[in-house]
Amino acid sequence: MGYTVKVYSFDRNWYSVNKPVDFDIEILADISSGSYMKRLYIYFKALSPIFKKHGKKCIYYCFGMDLALVTLLFKRKYIYEESDLMYLEYNNILIPFFKFLDRFIQKRSIASVLTSSGFLDYLYSTVPTNIFVIPNKLDSYFLNQKRPGIKKYNPEKIRFAFIGLLRYPNTIFPFIKVMSKFNSNYEFHIWGDGPQYMKDQINQCVKEKDNVVYHGPFRNPLDLSSIYDTIDINFVCYDTHGRNERVAEPNKLYESIYFNTPIIVSENTYLAKQVRLRKNGFILNCFSEEAIYHFFENLSNEELNHKSFNASNIPLHEIVDRGEQISALTAFIKNSSNMDKIR
Repeated sequence: MGYTVKVYSFDRNWYSVNKPVDFDIEILADISSGSYMKRLYIYFKALSPIFKKHGKKCIYYCFGMDLALVTLLFKRKYIYEESDLMYLEYNNILIPFFKFLDRFIQKRSIASVLTSSGFLDYLYSTVPTNIFVIPNKLDSYFLNQKRPGIKKYNPEKIRFAFIGLLRYPNTIFPFIKVMSKFNSNYEFHIWGDGPQYMKDQINQCVKEKDNVVYHGPFRNPLDLSSIYDTIDINFVCYDTHGRNERVAEPNKLYESIYFNTPIIVSENTYLAKQVRLRKNGFILNCFSEEAIYHFFENLSNEELNHKSFNASNIPLHEIVDRGEQISALTAFIKNSSNMDKIR
């Protein structure tokens, strides 16, 4: 191919079951959530010898704004992938500065990849030519798998699930509380990994309620089929007090569609717009116990079948990554005129 790839990582000790086995990853340091100034110091210290070793001819693929910023400050060429606008969680006074900084970093990259068109809408009125939107579609692994059929439901024992990074206690636990009161035969299953405080809350909930099950971390994509085979509705009600969640487009949208699983999402989000467009799920105010109870009152087998049917009619090319956008990105990067603009 004419080039070599070396992968470096910073470890949070989450999802160790998901580490790839077909190539080596060199762990540079452990990092923890929060304390971004401390994290930047760790990045500078760990990356400085890497930049010195590989020189300025190397191109760095940076996941996240902080890593891209450090790479820019070292005057190295980089591609920037942004899957969260985490600065939207900061104080309102700081957001305009970080928005400016984000665009500054993107415009000086060889190319920048955003995983949601919602990010694009938030950041730009006129989009630079080096910005690419590549949604969180399913891994191409599923191109060689048989897509499951429409789900069959037992209205007396509906199985809800949260799948992914363990966050959002302000939506998960109120939903479980109302669900258990409404019908004790309903079940709520949780797959994922994350910070210890969240795992502690989940384990406490499991102790208190017989209809809540925590399954621990899972392998993506290998475990997804077995997970979705055992659930009826995917709970993706993120906490919209964090504005990042209002503009993100998580991979759970595409997973739910592929497995013909109705999805529940928070209102007033970009994700809700996508679900409303595809008619494959429910839009809910998960901060309101009254709204949650109303959701259960109106839940019917007919509606679940209808939403599962709608998902099944969405073609595979809209759900699974076929590499077309990656090919377009690669072609753009190879163009020497795009490379020359980076100084």
